[in-house]
Amino acid sequence: MIGERASNEMKTPAGRKAGGRAAAPLRTSVKIRLADGSETDCRAGVHLAREAHLHTVFRNIPFSEDKAKAIFDKAIDQPERFGLIYAVPGAEGPLAEDGLLGFASVHADEHFLGTGTLIATVQTLNISQNLSGTLLGGKVALRLVRAVRHWAKERGCTHLLVHVTNGENAADADSFFRRCGMVTVGGNYAATLNCLEI
Repeated sequence: MIGERASNEMKTPAGRKAGGRAAAPLRTSVKIRLADGSETDCRAGVHLAREAHLHTVFRNIPFSEDKAKAIFDKAIDQPERFGLIYAVPGAEGPLAEDGLLGFASVHADEHFLGTGTLIATVQTLNISQNLSGTLLGGKVALRLVRAVRHWAKERGCTHLLVHVTNGENAADADSFFRRCGMVTVGGNYAATLNCLEI
């Protein structure tokens, strides 16, 4: 899983997607690994985090590069509690700033009222917008979910929670996570608050 090189190559249709974006390459090998602590890994993670932020319900809140870097640093400094799992092209060499295919950020902690048991919580699971709606994008997402499960099991977590706040295709996300064997245990609810309304 994590750190294991993909042995099979994943295919997507060639050509252009709706909206004018080029489709993913016809053949792309994918490697799933933990962020390695390098400056190139950090830059690539921040780049994809910024892109993903623009597609959440919180896109009107200014993106903080410092906070994105802090998440990266926690994953490097405290790997037993914080995981930053990358999906990268299988080719060797430094990761380009826009080279991430996807990533997941997960942390392990006790339930806020319980003790003695760890729960893994996925804060974000993002796929590059270049892969959105493609077969390769779906396969990258599935590989990231498998890697998150593996990461959580290695740390003795008893549950895995995923929060979805993209706001653009919540129904698709719900369908995807159900196909991954997950069930809903509640939901994310949001309201925009304006202090003048009080």
